Amino acid sequence: MGLGASIRRDFTLMAILLIPVAIAINVAVGGLVKALNLWIFLDSIGTFLIAMLAGPWIGLVTGALSILLLSVTQDPTLAPWSILAAAMGFLVGWLARKGYTTTWGKAAITAALVTICSVAVSVLLSYFLFGGFNTSGVSVLTGVMVDYGDLPLFLAVVASHVPAELVDKFLSVGIAVLVVKSISDRQILRFPHGQIYVDARKKARRGASAR
Repeated sequence: MGLGASIRRDFTLMAILLIPVAIAINVAVGGLVKALNLWIFLDSIGTFLIAMLAGPWIGLVTGALSILLLSVTQDPTLAPWSILAAAMGFLVGWLARKGYTTTWGKAAITAALVTICSVAVSVLLSYFLFGGFNTSGVSVLTGVMVDYGDLPLFLAVVASHVPAELVDKFLSVGIAVLVVKSISDRQILRFPHGQIYVDARKKARRGASAR
Protein backbone atom coordinates (compact mmCIF):
# COMPACT_ATOMS: atom_id res chain seq x y z
CA MET A 1 0.00 0.00 0.00
CA GLY A 2 1.41 3.38 -1.02
CA LEU A 3 1.77 6.36 1.29
CA GLY A 4 -1.24 8.19 -0.13
CA ALA A 5 -3.46 5.14 0.13
CA SER A 6 -2.29 4.49 3.69
CA ILE A 7 -3.18 8.04 4.74
CA ARG A 8 -6.57 7.92 3.02
CA ARG A 9 -7.34 4.60 4.71
CA ASP A 10 -7.07 6.25 8.14
CA PHE A 11 -9.25 9.27 7.44
CA THR A 12 -12.71 7.77 7.08
CA LEU A 13 -15.72 9.87 8.02
CA MET A 14 -16.16 8.09 11.38
CA ALA A 15 -12.48 8.54 12.20
CA ILE A 16 -12.53 12.23 11.29
CA LEU A 17 -15.60 12.75 13.48
CA LEU A 18 -13.75 11.13 16.37
CA ILE A 19 -10.79 13.56 16.18
CA PRO A 20 -12.49 16.38 18.17
CA VAL A 21 -13.62 13.86 20.79
CA ALA A 22 -10.10 12.46 21.13
CA ILE A 23 -8.61 15.95 21.39
CA ALA A 24 -11.21 16.93 24.00
CA ILE A 25 -10.28 13.88 26.09
CA ASN A 26 -6.59 14.76 25.87
CA VAL A 27 -7.10 18.43 26.75
CA ALA A 28 -9.54 17.78 29.60
CA VAL A 29 -7.59 14.99 31.31
CA GLY A 30 -4.18 16.50 30.55
CA GLY A 31 -5.28 19.89 31.83
CA LEU A 32 -6.63 18.39 35.05
CA VAL A 33 -3.43 16.45 35.69
CA LYS A 34 -1.34 19.55 35.03
CA ALA A 35 -3.50 21.66 37.34
CA LEU A 36 -2.94 19.10 40.10
CA ASN A 37 0.81 19.15 39.31
CA LEU A 38 0.97 15.36 39.17
CA TRP A 39 4.09 13.65 37.85
CA ILE A 40 2.19 11.79 35.11
CA PHE A 41 0.47 13.35 32.09
CA LEU A 42 -2.50 11.28 30.78
CA ASP A 43 -2.80 13.67 27.82
CA SER A 44 -2.51 10.90 25.22
CA ILE A 45 -5.50 8.69 26.02
CA GLY A 46 -7.61 10.16 23.21
CA THR A 47 -4.69 9.97 20.79
CA PHE A 48 -4.05 6.31 21.57
CA LEU A 49 -7.75 5.50 21.30
CA ILE A 50 -8.19 7.01 17.84
CA ALA A 51 -4.86 5.54 16.69
CA MET A 52 -5.99 2.07 17.77
CA LEU A 53 -9.28 2.45 15.94
CA ALA A 54 -8.19 4.26 12.80
CA GLY A 55 -4.45 4.06 12.21
CA PRO A 56 -1.07 5.76 12.49
CA TRP A 57 -1.66 8.88 10.40
CA ILE A 58 -4.77 9.97 12.23
CA GLY A 59 -2.97 9.22 15.50
CA LEU A 60 -0.12 11.48 14.39
CA VAL A 61 -2.44 14.36 13.55
CA THR A 62 -4.53 14.01 16.70
CA GLY A 63 -1.49 13.85 18.96
CA ALA A 64 0.10 16.94 17.48
CA LEU A 65 -3.12 18.98 17.49
CA SER A 66 -3.89 18.04 21.10
CA ILE A 67 -0.59 19.26 22.50
CA LEU A 68 -0.58 22.36 20.32
CA LEU A 69 -4.03 23.22 21.65
CA LEU A 70 -2.85 22.70 25.22
CA SER A 71 0.14 24.93 24.51
CA VAL A 72 -2.15 27.71 23.22
CA THR A 73 -4.77 27.48 25.95
CA GLN A 74 -2.76 26.46 29.01
CA ASP A 75 1.03 26.37 28.74
CA PRO A 76 3.12 27.64 25.77
CA THR A 77 6.11 25.55 26.88
CA LEU A 78 4.22 22.40 25.87
CA ALA A 79 4.53 23.15 22.14
CA PRO A 80 7.77 21.16 21.55
CA TRP A 81 6.08 18.07 22.96
CA SER A 82 3.69 18.05 20.01
CA ILE A 83 6.50 16.30 18.13
CA LEU A 84 6.55 13.51 20.70
CA ALA A 85 2.73 13.29 20.77
CA ALA A 86 2.67 12.92 16.99
CA ALA A 87 5.35 10.22 17.08
CA MET A 88 3.53 8.27 19.80
CA GLY A 89 0.21 8.51 17.96
CA PHE A 90 1.84 7.16 14.83
CA LEU A 91 3.60 4.34 16.70
CA VAL A 92 0.43 3.20 18.49
CA GLY A 93 -1.55 3.30 15.25
CA TRP A 94 1.11 1.33 13.40
CA LEU A 95 1.30 -1.30 16.15
CA ALA A 96 -2.50 -1.51 16.26
CA ARG A 97 -2.54 -2.18 12.52
CA LYS A 98 -0.17 -5.08 13.21
CA GLY A 99 -2.55 -6.46 15.85
CA TYR A 100 -0.61 -5.33 18.92
CA THR A 101 -3.60 -3.89 20.75
CA THR A 102 -5.99 -6.84 20.41
CA THR A 103 -4.97 -8.59 23.66
CA TRP A 104 -3.67 -7.38 27.00
CA GLY A 105 -0.36 -9.14 26.47
CA LYS A 106 0.23 -7.48 23.12
CA ALA A 107 -0.99 -4.16 24.50
CA ALA A 108 1.71 -4.40 27.19
CA ILE A 109 4.32 -4.70 24.42
CA THR A 110 2.82 -1.61 22.76
CA ALA A 111 2.93 0.31 26.04
CA ALA A 112 6.56 -0.70 26.61
CA LEU A 113 7.63 0.44 23.13
CA VAL A 114 5.75 3.73 23.52
CA THR A 115 7.42 4.24 26.91
CA ILE A 116 10.88 3.77 25.40
CA CYS A 117 10.09 6.27 22.64
CA SER A 118 8.62 8.75 25.10
CA VAL A 119 11.49 8.54 27.58
CA ALA A 120 14.10 9.06 24.88
CA VAL A 121 12.41 12.09 23.32
CA SER A 122 11.15 13.71 26.52
CA VAL A 123 14.55 13.47 28.23
CA LEU A 124 16.24 15.15 25.26
CA LEU A 125 13.60 17.88 25.05
CA SER A 126 13.59 18.50 28.78
CA TYR A 127 17.36 18.55 29.16
CA PHE A 128 18.41 20.48 26.07
CA LEU A 129 15.46 22.87 25.70
CA PHE A 130 14.59 23.54 29.33
CA GLY A 131 17.77 22.74 31.24
CA GLY A 132 16.21 19.66 32.85
CA PHE A 133 13.27 21.45 34.43
CA ASN A 134 9.91 22.39 32.92
CA THR A 135 6.36 23.02 34.12
CA SER A 136 5.39 19.35 34.52
CA GLY A 137 5.24 17.52 37.83
CA VAL A 138 8.16 15.34 36.71
CA SER A 139 10.47 18.25 37.40
CA VAL A 140 9.67 17.86 41.10
CA LEU A 141 11.11 14.34 40.95
CA THR A 142 14.13 15.65 39.04
CA GLY A 143 14.77 18.25 41.73
CA VAL A 144 14.52 15.67 44.50
CA MET A 145 17.00 13.40 42.74
CA VAL A 146 19.44 16.25 42.20
CA ASP A 147 19.17 17.53 45.77
CA TYR A 148 18.98 14.25 47.68
CA GLY A 149 20.21 11.60 45.26
CA ASP A 150 23.45 13.38 44.43
CA LEU A 151 22.93 12.61 40.73
CA PRO A 152 24.25 14.67 37.81
CA LEU A 153 21.43 16.64 36.21
CA PHE A 154 21.17 14.53 33.05
CA LEU A 155 20.99 11.27 35.02
CA ALA A 156 18.41 12.84 37.34
CA VAL A 157 16.28 13.81 34.33
CA VAL A 158 16.48 10.24 33.02
CA ALA A 159 15.77 8.71 36.43
CA SER A 160 12.72 10.92 36.98
CA HIS A 161 11.25 10.42 33.51
CA VAL A 162 11.50 6.62 33.45
CA PRO A 163 8.97 5.89 36.24
CA ALA A 164 6.72 8.79 35.20
CA GLU A 165 6.58 7.70 31.57
CA LEU A 166 6.24 4.03 32.49
CA VAL A 167 3.19 4.62 34.68
CA ASP A 168 1.69 7.19 32.32
CA LYS A 169 2.00 5.19 29.11
CA PHE A 170 0.83 1.88 30.59
CA LEU A 171 -2.19 3.65 32.08
CA SER A 172 -2.93 5.53 28.85
CA VAL A 173 -2.60 2.48 26.62
CA GLY A 174 -4.57 0.36 29.09
CA ILE A 175 -7.47 2.81 29.29
CA ALA A 176 -7.60 3.11 25.49
CA VAL A 177 -7.58 -0.70 25.09
CA LEU A 178 -10.33 -0.99 27.68
CA VAL A 179 -12.49 1.44 25.70
CA VAL A 180 -11.81 -0.42 22.44
CA LYS A 181 -12.77 -3.72 24.08
CA SER A 182 -16.07 -2.20 25.22
CA ILE A 183 -17.10 -1.28 21.66
CA SER A 184 -19.41 -3.82 20.01
CA ASP A 185 -18.40 -5.67 16.85
CA ARG A 186 -21.03 -3.81 14.86
CA GLN A 187 -19.82 -0.39 15.95
CA ILE A 188 -16.10 -1.07 15.75
CA LEU A 189 -16.43 -2.18 12.12
CA ARG A 190 -17.17 1.47 11.29
CA PHE A 191 -13.49 2.24 11.83
CA PRO A 192 -10.51 1.33 9.61
CA HIS A 193 -9.07 -1.13 12.14
CA GLY A 194 -12.43 -2.63 13.07
CA GLN A 195 -11.93 -5.89 11.22
CA ILE A 196 -8.65 -6.48 13.06
CA TYR A 197 -10.45 -6.45 16.40
CA VAL A 198 -13.43 -8.46 15.20
CA ASP A 199 -11.13 -11.17 13.82
CA ALA A 200 -9.16 -11.25 17.09
CA ARG A 201 -12.39 -11.56 19.09
CA LYS A 202 -13.61 -14.43 16.92
CA LYS A 203 -10.28 -16.19 17.36
CA ALA A 204 -10.46 -15.74 21.13
CA ARG A 205 -14.02 -17.08 21.22
CA ARG A 206 -13.03 -20.13 19.17
CA GLY A 207 -10.15 -20.76 21.52
CA ALA A 208 -12.40 -20.49 24.55
CA SER A 209 -14.92 -22.89 22.97
CA ALA A 210 -12.20 -25.42 22.18
CA ARG A 211 -11.16 -25.47 25.83
